[in-house]
Amino acid sequence: MDGRKFLYQFIICCAQNFCEGCDWIQRGFRRVGGESLSLLSETGGDITDDKVPVPFPKTLYRSIRNAEMDDKVKSLHEAIDQIIELFHGNLDAVTWNMEKVEHFLTLLHRQSRELEKCVSSASKYERRLDGYFRKLKNVLKQRKYDAHSWELIRKEVRRHLQRLDLISAAMKTPAN
Repeated sequence: MDGRKFLYQFIICCAQNFCEGCDWIQRGFRRVGGESLSLLSETGGDITDDKVPVPFPKTLYRSIRNAEMDDKVKSLHEAIDQIIELFHGNLDAVTWNMEKVEHFLTLLHRQSRELEKCVSSASKYERRLDGYFRKLKNVLKQRKYDAHSWELIRKEVRRHLQRLDLISAAMKTPAN
C-alpha cells in the first residue's frame, strides 16, 4: 500500500472514530465486559433486590445509544471511569471476595485504557454521567460505606455494565 493510500485510509478511519485501538470495541470490549460482569456477580452473594435511592438513568443511556459514534465511545469511556472511581471508596464493610474485586477493577482499567485511545475530548453526556455517579457516591457516604450500600452499588454497576454492553454491541466497525 503506498503512502497516500494509507494516509487516506487513516484519515477516513479517524473521521469515523475507529483509529488504532478503536477497533478494540469490536474485538475486545464485549469479551472483557462479559468477564467483568461475571466477576461482579462472583464477588459476593446474590445481587440485592432492594431499590437503589438514585433512579437509573435510562433516558441518558437511550440518548447515548442513539448518539454519534464519537459520543458513544466517549460515553463508554466516561462510564467505565466513573465505575472505577466508585470502587475506590471504603470497602471495609463488605464481605466480598477481594481478589475478584481486584481482578474486576483490573479489567475495567484495561477497558478504560483501550477506550482512551479512541477518545479525543469530553462527551456531551459526560456531565450527566458525572452527576449521576456523584449521587451514587453520596449514597455510600451517607450510609458510611456499609455493606448494604455497597450491595446497592454492585447492583447498579451491573446495570451499567449491561447497558454499556448493549451500546458496544450496536457499534459497528466501518468496513475496510
